[in-house]
Formats: sequence, structure tokens, C-alpha cells
Amino acid sequence: MPNTIITPQVYTNELLRKFKMNLGFASATHHEYDERFAKKGGKIGDTVNARVPVKFVAEDGADLVPQDVEERSVPITLNRRKHVAFAFTSQDLTLSIDRFAERYLDSAAVALANIVDVDGLIMAYKNTHNFVGVPGTIPSAIKTYNQAGAWLDKMGCPFDNNRSVCISPDMQVEIVDALKALFQSSTQIASQYEKGRMGKAAGFNWIMDQNVRTHTTGQCGGTPLVNGADQTGSSILTEAWTSAAANRLKAGDVVGFAGVYAVGPVSGDNLADLARFTVTEDIASTSGGAATLKITPALTITGPYKNASNAPANDAQVYVFDKAPASHSDVASKSSPQGIAFHKEAFGFAMVPLVLPRGVEEAASSIDQETGVSIRTVSDYDIQSDKFYTRCDILYGWAPLIPEFACRVVS
Repeated sequence: MPNTIITPQVYTNELLRKFKMNLGFASATHHEYDERFAKKGGKIGDTVNARVPVKFVAEDGADLVPQDVEERSVPITLNRRKHVAFAFTSQDLTLSIDRFAERYLDSAAVALANIVDVDGLIMAYKNTHNFVGVPGTIPSAIKTYNQAGAWLDKMGCPFDNNRSVCISPDMQVEIVDALKALFQSSTQIASQYEKGRMGKAAGFNWIMDQNVRTHTTGQCGGTPLVNGADQTGSSILTEAWTSAAANRLKAGDVVGFAGVYAVGPVSGDNLADLARFTVTEDIASTSGGAATLKITPALTITGPYKNASNAPANDAQVYVFDKAPASHSDVASKSSPQGIAFHKEAFGFAMVPLVLPRGVEEAASSIDQETGVSIRTVSDYDIQSDKFYTRCDILYGWAPLIPEFACRVVS
């Protein structure tokens, strides 16, 4: 049987297929796709806007109380350019698709898919404020993951087949071992026994991803307190940190404030748990021990997007990963892989097709119309070496859409 001549479109389609197969975390998130990007001459900027649900508050009585409709969308900025480049000879172009894939496409697809997941997992954990577990301790019981599911429930997250949990290899080892003797679906037991993987359990689709990011908490220090009553928004003034100009918190640390409780997003009821907020940038104290905390989400105490029972009082203690100042040393400077339990709608991933250049030997683009995942290949010929230099390019962006539909599983 003669070998098949491989055209640029054939190997670009194969590259796209393998790229999709190697996506881990990204495969379970919301994929935003705008057909206008795929059309010739469709220059619509560098942003895709993903809509998120509108929220309302139920009013009392029969009298009409109209509410302003706050249409919300989250911009996904297409600012991530990645590529893999390699060279092959003209003879290689006559190889079978399997051999060509083995030599070139497999590695290119893995490299591109891995960097997409890395970027997504960094974005996810640094924008997820709820968490379960203890920094520095790998969860060894299913209860921890059930607690993550409970947080999604409290935040009004749909309970459907779109809940996933993304964990590190070491986290997977612990939980598979913990569940080996429990009664479960025979199919899931077979998966755990034969493949060492979780499959589906505890209401989640389980994803092992070696790219789960490790977060190192700040060094903390002192007995930090809120400096001034009635503060809301994304900046909170604090004091009484150790009186030395040094980093106290790291971007990605989770803070809370004594007496400030989380709120059910639908009922508006106060919960028994402290409201949590993620630090968005490294925080250094002044020589006098003062520090301004930059947080997400913004602390909001009124309206349909209320997320806290009240503003913190003056001198309210600052909690770090649910630890009061006296126990900050339990979590300070801990290295902690950040697993993520999440609903598909928690995070958005967008890709757009790059323009095909003219004046080159070969160029092709492949787009998955259902998900919007796209990839481009371009080859040009060097007559002296008889080689085609080929590059595989992607353009994409990540954004948190409904981060309350996610919960970190720290380890």
C-alpha cells in the first residue's frame, strides 16, 4: 500500500485532534467561541465577552419594586501566544500520517496543551477564594472533597454532570488508596484498580493534571488587624503586622476578617463560615507594620452581588487560610499544590484562529466549530537544507467567569 502524501490541512487537523486530547483542566471548562473571529476581515479586537447570569433580590409585598438590570459579562482577553517550531525534510512529507504524528505532532500537541493548562490553573487558583484542606497536608479522605462539593452547593452551583475536580498526581495517589475498600460503582472500582485513576466519584469528574500549581503562602508575622471600620471594596487597610518592610502575604493567599461571614448568593442568608477573599498581589508591610490588602472578589455588603454579612469592624483580626493571627505560623511559608473543584461555568477559555500568512510554502488552520479550539501551522522551505521549517501557533485567553462556582482543595 503506497504512503499517503500528507497535506498541510491533514496534519493540521491531526494536530488539533491531538491537542484537544491532551487538554486536562481546560477540557472541563467553559469554551467561549465567537464565529466573527473565524471570518475573513472580522477584526473585532482582542477580547471575547462571556456573559454571566444576572442576579436579582426578591422584594416584599404586592407593590412593584423594579430593579436595575445589571447585565454582566466577563472579558476574556486573547493575550496568550504560544508556538512550537520544528524542521522536517521533504522526504518526511511522504510518510504515513501515523509515523508523521509520532515524530512531530504528538510532542507539539503535548507541549501546547500543557502550557494552556498551566496558564489556566494559575488563573483558576488565584481567582478562587473558597477552599478546603490545610496547606502542607495532602487530603487522604473523601470527606475533604465532599466539603469542596458542599461549598459549591452553598454558592448555588448547579449539581449536574459539569462538576469536576482537578488534582495533582500525589493527591490522586492518596484518594485512590483511601477509597479502594469502599463500596462504589464496579466500573469506577475497575478504573481505580486497573488505571490508578479516580474516574467519577463524590459528584465530580476527576482529572489528574501534573500541571496543578504549587502555591507558597506568605510569611505572615505579627497580629494583623483591620485599620478602620466600614471598609468595603477591593482594598482593605490593615495594621499590626511585624514592623519590618517585607512581604507578608503572597498573591493567591486567602484572607478573611473576624465577624465577617459568607452569604448565600440566592437566599442572602449569612452562613456559618467566614467570607473568604483572595489576595491579588504580593503584600508587603511598611516599617510600621501597615499593609493594604488587595483582594478579589470585592467585599460587597449590599445588592444582588452581596458576598459578605457586613464590613469588618475596626481592629477585626485578619485570618489567613482560616487561621487567626495566633495560628498564622501553621500556614506561613507552606508549599501547597492547589487542586480545584469547579463547575464548567466557573472559568472561561477562549481561542481564536490566527490569520493565514501569504507568501509561504504552506499554511493551514483548523477550528473545532463546537468548542472554538483552533490551531495554525505554517511551513516555509529552505532550499539549502531541503527542510521545511514549521511552526504550530495558538492564540488564547483565560478568565474567571463565576469563581464562586469553584473551591480550592489545598494540599
